Amino acid sequence: MVSASAASAPQEPTDLQRKLKENESQRTEITGYINQLSIQLHRWKLRLQTLNERKTELEEELRKTT
Repeated sequence: MVSASAASAPQEPTDLQRKLKENESQRTEITGYINQLSIQLHRWKLRLQTLNERKTELEEELRKTT
């Protein structure tokens, strides 16, 4: 059984460095996902803008024919 003092002992620097590296890797991965989704959101906003403009054009054409 591990003694209480050993359980609360500071972690080895190599273990902390490994955890820090893994944390940075995960942060980079998540940042990449956020960037990809930001780009996709921008594309959808542009598409919606185009569709709204087309809707306005079609409604104007419809008004002219009635």
